Amino acid sequence: MGGIGRLLAVVTVLVLALGVGGAMAETPIPAAAEPPSAGEPPPAEGPSRKEYVSDLEKVCKPGADATQRAMKGVRDDVRENRIPVATTKFEKATKIFGKTIKTIAKEPRPVADAAKLKKWFVYLNRQEDYLQEISVQLRADHKIKAQRLIGRFIHNGNLANNVTLAFGFNYCSFKFSRYGF
Repeated sequence: MGGIGRLLAVVTVLVLALGVGGAMAETPIPAAAEPPSAGEPPPAEGPSRKEYVSDLEKVCKPGADATQRAMKGVRDDVRENRIPVATTKFEKATKIFGKTIKTIAKEPRPVADAAKLKKWFVYLNRQEDYLQEISVQLRADHKIKAQRLIGRFIHNGNLANNVTLAFGFNYCSFKFSRYGF
């Protein structure tokens, strides 16, 4: 028994020695970020959320007003089978919406909100696709398909609003009443 006890003691000492030695091994310490030198500008952070909302609202307001004028009465046009009139209104709305998206996409975005805004733009681009498809379906006199797409368009607009709820948009948020629904 004495030999086994000594063997266990030696193994235990070796394990502890290796464990402590491994823990004591020198690991590189990450260098602290150096402040920018006097001649360098600080890293770009983009505008604040408040500035971003203000800038976008100025771009979105004319588009929202123009869309509302262009889409006035479109629900009745579809309901009463004035499909060519409704098609023209949707085509105008698509152009206005697309132009607005292209303009606001160029605006610098707050870095802290980059992920939210990326998701928002995905929804906005999808809405533009829905508007185009609604126009195509109306032009082909597929009223039921167009109405189904209108439902998707509205749902997608609500999803877009949910992403940017904290921003407090007015004219840049989706309001289905602007589209004559």
